[in-house]
Amino acid sequence: MTSIESDLVIFLVLLLFSLLPALVYLAWIRKTERYHEEAWGPLLRSFAYGAFIGTFISLILELALTSAYSRLLQPDLGILPKSPTVTLLVAALVIAPFVEEGVKGLGVLGQQKALRFIADGLVFGAAVGFGFGFVENLLYGLSGFLVGGITTALVILAIRAISTVVMHGSATAMTGFGVALDRARGGKGHSMAAYYLLAVLMHSAFNLLVSLSIILPLVGVPVPYPDYFALVTLAVAIAYALGAFGHVRRRVAELQFQSISPRYAPQRLSYRPAQAPTRGPAATTRTARVATAPSYSTTRPPR
Repeated sequence: MTSIESDLVIFLVLLLFSLLPALVYLAWIRKTERYHEEAWGPLLRSFAYGAFIGTFISLILELALTSAYSRLLQPDLGILPKSPTVTLLVAALVIAPFVEEGVKGLGVLGQQKALRFIADGLVFGAAVGFGFGFVENLLYGLSGFLVGGITTALVILAIRAISTVVMHGSATAMTGFGVALDRARGGKGHSMAAYYLLAVLMHSAFNLLVSLSIILPLVGVPVPYPDYFALVTLAVAIAYALGAFGHVRRRVAELQFQSISPRYAPQRLSYRPAQAPTRGPAATTRTARVATAPSYSTTRPPR
């Protein structure tokens, strides 16, 4: 086997190990919709947007904003002196969450006409996030291979598959939920903005957990056994990401139940056309359509 063939095989292995977990999570969240599963076509388009467009745009914006912060805006706060490490932390805790969740949210907006139920917003948001996590994972795997070989790369991919990829899907699901709420209620973007900020907070909190072993010494807090401490914070971050994904799946299941249950009729949120005739055959058709429209609710079913 030539060197080029060997490199190609390694790339395909890393590609497979990056793609499979993201697709498994996507299929899992899709199957949570027991009563009206999404078609694969729109979901895969959302996945592809997150994978290729979302990662590319985010990378450009993050590099530009991080460079601007480092050269023009980075203050000397005393407890956080100017340094490349501080710049990387600001990029991870502030710049990346705002940029990535914003760009991923645009992918959900692009598919909003496909949203039939509020639960669909969670599913489409997760699809965009999992696509983003797939390509980001691949890039980290390639970097790990260049630094430490195939074993290092596979370890990185395995850890990120149960942490970062899950976090991306869960956080963007929140933005998708806000998009669906606004569409259902005929809102002006208030719900989308609120849940986008929640997605940013979730993303930033995850990055904070995995960065604690770096941040604490910078602010003068001693960390005994730093290697073990880093492993503990990583375990907490993994639990956090998996817990967030579990919450998203529960919300999808609850909203699905509410969409078919007459018990929640008083709290229905129906999609309605902006303009509709009030008389004539068209009005009769509209009345029949609204009478059979799906229902929505944001309250929980009885346990």
